[in-house]
Amino acid sequence: MKVHDFAYQVAMRTMELMEQNQHYKISEEHRKEIGKQILHEVTDILKKSS
Repeated sequence: MKVHDFAYQVAMRTMELMEQNQHYKISEEHRKEIGKQILHEVTDILKKSS
């Protein structure tokens, strides 16, 4: 699994958990927007975690 795929899956799972546990409602449009933003920021996120 590529790092980008992993980051995307973590973001999607986080949104699922927010909906299930906190009763947030996240529209499909926002899901796509957040997914794209996470993929765009993966390199920066990895640098911060090192």
